[in-house]
Amino acid sequence: MTQFVFRFLGAYQVTADTTPVTDFHSDKVRALLAYLALEPHEHTRAALAALLWPEIGDQFARANLRNTLHRLR
Repeated sequence: MTQFVFRFLGAYQVTADTTPVTDFHSDKVRALLAYLALEPHEHTRAALAALLWPEIGDQFARANLRNTLHRLR
């Protein structure tokens, strides 16, 4: 099983086993990963979309979340 190490203080660093993970497509991808790592309980898509895109409508926020989750995978 892959072991992930997250470092969020100072430089943002993620490693999978000993390999650095550096190909984040956007700050939102990094923010979502950090939030999910630090808040390990279940989250609804609606809550995540509202957290990351509070300034836009629900439909557009959910579309952005779908894209961000796809990039995170």
